[in-house]
Amino acid sequence: MRLARFSQTKMALGGEVSLSFVADLSRSEADGLFAELWRSIFSFEQRFSRFLPASEVTLFNRSAGRKFDISSEFKALLLSSKKMSQLTGGLYNPFILPALQKAGYIQSAAPGYERDAVDDYSYRHVSPADALSIGDSWAMIPRDSAIDMGGCGKGYLADTLRSVLVEAGATGYWLSFGGDVATSGSDEHGRSLSLHIQDAHNLSGVLERAVNCPRTPFAVATSGTFRRKNQIVGSGWHHIIDPMTFKPAGTDIKLATVGAKNTLLADVLASCAVILGSKQAPAFLKSHGASAMLLQCIDSSGSFEKHFGSSIAKEKVTRIDTAIHA
Repeated sequence: MRLARFSQTKMALGGEVSLSFVADLSRSEADGLFAELWRSIFSFEQRFSRFLPASEVTLFNRSAGRKFDISSEFKALLLSSKKMSQLTGGLYNPFILPALQKAGYIQSAAPGYERDAVDDYSYRHVSPADALSIGDSWAMIPRDSAIDMGGCGKGYLADTLRSVLVEAGATGYWLSFGGDVATSGSDEHGRSLSLHIQDAHNLSGVLERAVNCPRTPFAVATSGTFRRKNQIVGSGWHHIIDPMTFKPAGTDIKLATVGAKNTLLADVLASCAVILGSKQAPAFLKSHGASAMLLQCIDSSGSFEKHFGSSIAKEKVTRIDTAIHA
């Protein structure tokens, strides 16, 4: 077996997506696998982005109050979303879109799309997740509500692409969807994978500390209180909404990095950590399936960190496969 590393990066899902895998494949076979992966990614974006007027999510929100025929993938995504809300006691809620828009996150953050027309649901209300009704081939939300899959969509998608890579014979992979990274296996030399963590106090840099990934399927997600590009809002604004206040969370966490067994869970827990703050987040994350955590925080005395999990290295790591950026 002659293993080789293959990598490609493109703009998708509102940011930069990087796909890397290790396999005994020819260049043309690898290109065919990349084509399949990118088709899945761009199809997912076209169907489930709230910024696209013809997406399934947009049409679903426009049909609020009525049963809406949904695809099998949308059903799976909605079920996963509802499960995450139940798991987190409502800290994650797909119905947060009206509050998110009211806070100022309306337009797409993707370059070139900031002037596109977007449906405005800021006048609607935030419903509890159990208000989402799901049937065999239909779903329905309350008439004055709207949902957004942004809080779990990337994590869900990353996990679905794992099976494609396994079936293709990949012995290792790391898929980076902005702040969400799915990993498994090793690099082309048989070495374990490692990931650098963005420095919350210098967004163009990374920490010396790193995540050492196990060879079993693993995921790391980040969530931060950074202003989304192209959003014209007041000072102190960020896009992590506290479901108790319906406003950007008042938190001492600048960037939360969470490791878990799958990307969907890591994605959701990272946002929950930001909402809870550094005092409550560690116990919550441990009890809800996180295997590692690094919280980059700030208080009146300056910046500080909290962490748990043996996969987050304390020492400087020189070989890094990719970096995690929120």
